[in-house]
Amino acid sequence: MQSRSMWFAASVGLLGVSLTACTSAADPVVTTSPAAETSVQVEPGASAAATGIPAAALLQPEDVGGVSAEPLEQGQFSHVRPLRPCGEERYPSDGSRTDAVAVRYAVPGRQEASTPSVVVEFVGRHRPGGAAEQFKDVGAALQKCPGGLGEGQHRWEVIESSGDSMLVRIGQRFSYADEEPATVNHYAALSRVNDAIVVVADLGWENSDGSETLVRELIRKAEQRAATLT
Repeated sequence: MQSRSMWFAASVGLLGVSLTACTSAADPVVTTSPAAETSVQVEPGASAAATGIPAAALLQPEDVGGVSAEPLEQGQFSHVRPLRPCGEERYPSDGSRTDAVAVRYAVPGRQEASTPSVVVEFVGRHRPGGAAEQFKDVGAALQKCPGGLGEGQHRWEVIESSGDSMLVRIGQRFSYADEEPATVNHYAALSRVNDAIVVVADLGWENSDGSETLVRELIRKAEQRAATLT
C-alpha cells in the first residue's frame, strides 16, 4: 500500500464487544458505471465482477463489532461520499472514478445496550492518478467551504492532515424532540490508498456525537482492506 497512514493514535479494544443478535449476511459486492458519483446497491451473495469493488475491500464484520454492511439509498449521507463540504458540486476528479461503493454499519457501543453509531464507509476506485487528484480536490474544498452552524449547514474542521490522509470534524446544530438545539460533532477520515479513495465517518446516533477514536481505529482497518484492490 502506497498510502502513508497517520492513524497511530487510536486506542485499542474499542470494538471488543459482543452482540446478542448479530447477523452474518453474505458479503456485498458492487459494480458501478464509470460516470457514477457513488454506488449504493449491495448485492448479498453476488460474485465479484471484473470491474466491481469486491467485498474483501470493505470493512468486515470482525472490524466493526460483528455487524454486517447495509446498503445506502442514492444520495443518503452524500456529504461524506466522499467528503463534500461545498455541497453537491462535482469535483474535476470525479470523472476519473471507475467504481464506487457506499455502505453503513450500526456499530455497537462499548457498553451492553448502549447507543450504537452509524458508521458510513465509502470506497471509490479511480484511474491511475485520479485518486491523488481527488484527495487534492477534497483538501481544496475544505479550505474553500468551511461551512457553519446555521440551519441545514455543516461546519468542517480539519483536525489532522498528511500527504495521503486527513481527519475532519463535522459539526452541525441539532434539535431532538423538545430539547434546545445543540452542536453535535461527527468525525470522518479520508485516505488515498493506491488508486482508491477511502472514507470512514462516524455520524453518531440521533443527537449524539460521533467518536474520533472509533474513526481513527476504523480508517486503519479500512486502508488495509482497500489495499487489496488491484
